[in-house]
Amino acid sequence: MAELTPRTAELIPAPRRAHHARWLAEAVLSSYAQIFFSDRRLAGLALLAITWWRPWAAALGLLAVLLALGVVRVAHFNLESAGRGLYGFNALFLGLAVGTWFEPGAAPLLALALGVVAVVLIQVALETALAFHLALPALSLPFVVVAHLVVLAAQALGGLAPASPVPFGQPTALASAGAIFFLPETLPGALVLVAILFSSRIAAVLVLVGLGAAALVLAVAEPTAVSAPLVGLNSLLVAIALGGIWFVPQRSAFALAFVGATLAALATVALTSLLLPLGLPVLVLPFNLTVLVVVYAMRQRLRDASPRTVDFVAGSPEVNLSYFRTRVARFGRQLSTRLALPFSGRWTVTQGVDGAHTHAGLWRHALDFEVLDAEGKSHRGPGTELRDYACYRLPVLAPADGRVVKVVREVPDNPPGHRNPDDNWGNLVLLQHSPRLYSLVCHLAPGTVDVAEGQQVRQGTRLGLCGNSGRSFVPHLHLQLHASSRVGAPTVELELHDVVEEAPGGDRLQRASTPREGAKVRNLERRDDVARLLDVKPGTSWRFEVDDGRGPTREETVTAGIDLFNNLFLQSSRGERLWYEPQPRQFIAFDFQGSRDGALFLFFAALLRVPFEAGVGWDDMIPRRHLRPRALSWLTDLLAPFVGADEVLVRFQAERTAAGLVVRGEGEGLSTLATVEGRGPVDLRLTTRGVTRRARLLESPP
Repeated sequence: MAELTPRTAELIPAPRRAHHARWLAEAVLSSYAQIFFSDRRLAGLALLAITWWRPWAAALGLLAVLLALGVVRVAHFNLESAGRGLYGFNALFLGLAVGTWFEPGAAPLLALALGVVAVVLIQVALETALAFHLALPALSLPFVVVAHLVVLAAQALGGLAPASPVPFGQPTALASAGAIFFLPETLPGALVLVAILFSSRIAAVLVLVGLGAAALVLAVAEPTAVSAPLVGLNSLLVAIALGGIWFVPQRSAFALAFVGATLAALATVALTSLLLPLGLPVLVLPFNLTVLVVVYAMRQRLRDASPRTVDFVAGSPEVNLSYFRTRVARFGRQLSTRLALPFSGRWTVTQGVDGAHTHAGLWRHALDFEVLDAEGKSHRGPGTELRDYACYRLPVLAPADGRVVKVVREVPDNPPGHRNPDDNWGNLVLLQHSPRLYSLVCHLAPGTVDVAEGQQVRQGTRLGLCGNSGRSFVPHLHLQLHASSRVGAPTVELELHDVVEEAPGGDRLQRASTPREGAKVRNLERRDDVARLLDVKPGTSWRFEVDDGRGPTREETVTAGIDLFNNLFLQSSRGERLWYEPQPRQFIAFDFQGSRDGALFLFFAALLRVPFEAGVGWDDMIPRRHLRPRALSWLTDLLAPFVGADEVLVRFQAERTAAGLVVRGEGEGLSTLATVEGRGPVDLRLTTRGVTRRARLLESPP
């Protein structure tokens, strides 16, 4: 990066220079932390310090990171990715390698400068190609490619004085962790493991899984033919990647991590015999090949389960596990696509899953709906005419966004009490929502289907009108899900989302459910006056007075923003972050990261979900990890992959007032209260263990 002269420094305002300096420091530390898939900058600082065990290599490693960040800025590549260390860690590897392999001098510096440019360019190209075509990461392949080119160039051109060769390393498990910095020794390895433990307890356990797999392979390998720390290094990296980063860290993911780590150990042994005679180092090539092959293969499964793929923006293993469990508990257990009821108004489930009439065997997962009156009747008078039935010719809607795969239009309606034995499904629309998810609505009225095959539809698009075609005695709507595009294929488990169900105490919103037979259900309705209360747009800012119940009050600012992935977030002046989404019918706070004694956590706890419809009650879940004393967090992190989900159920109720909305929540050992007026919250409270924390609005957006 260009050095600031006194003159140019005068031209740059001090706050801007401070911003650049902070970005640079964070990007450097993140580059070190990314070596073990971490976003903890303190862990990055610890790893940076460990590299100085060998000062020349450490200096080149730091220089390489700075050069890479400079290339990113000059070439106008993604600064946010660079700030997270995603461009710096490959350059760091290259700097450490050059500093380890060659004696100090001008030639290694020139080779490093050219190599860093190549690393950044190759990383940008590989990331784009792999992500677009295969949805795979580039990992550390750019470093491996450029490192091999540097070795070959040194052999061909000369000028690079080789340093004393690094020995295979001490045959200890700890040396494997140190080998990541070309320090295959016990003490540096121990320090690296401490940094990993600080960054992620689950990752530390996965290190043991990887080292166990490596030990198994080394027990039968020729000890003089392969570097034991190199085998262990590739295995432990694979274990962390598969067991906690690309798959949700659960018992099945740990089993996959062990298998992958064993394959990586075998690959290290095999590649050693292939590359060493050519004078090329093995490095972390086995790690890269193993992870890419396993991740790509596992994504071809017909069902994403055991282990579950991380199909969201990955974080630490703890964050990945918590996010997945929270998503399952709060938004549904079976399907990633959210399916609404395929109609408007209140209907009744007249035949449920495993119904007594036709929902059996391969077609057991299905629902029939009709409109019933207060007396439970589906028709007026004797019901001898189709028009007597309340649901006849009511609109049928798309349950989710999708593509029309199959349409049948002209099967005639049956008179009430009769059926068509030659055409089970009657008039129908089959939609594809994702590669393995199809929805089928059938028994539609003839001539009423409004869509065509190949057409893209949005949730709520009218597909047709309810009828009595096919195997149907009375007008009703039939809904089922498939894993294939064949009409009549076996059904898969059915789950509907954000369904309002009639209950003795009043209507309640079900986050995800398969309504039982007899349930009276409808979709959530939207009231614009309620929706305006939580219309939080990027740039919105609030200033709160916060009382954490333990000391003097303080002021905090919360500002709304949007990231490169179009995710909306709220961020406090203290660095906490909350992801949210104002959906058409409700406001949802997805997850929270940061300190739990600030205004943003109170926002998360009190406004987890707010339907844009007054008078409806609902349940939601707060992850218990947000409520436990911090002293227990390390222990719970270690046990989390092996125990079930752990959330606190909170029952919410909203009351419309003249000025806005009051949302109250009651759960095990806690209560919440949120008062929302104008365009946001004016009072947020959370009471736990007898202590009330409160955030009171001081200044709202104009």
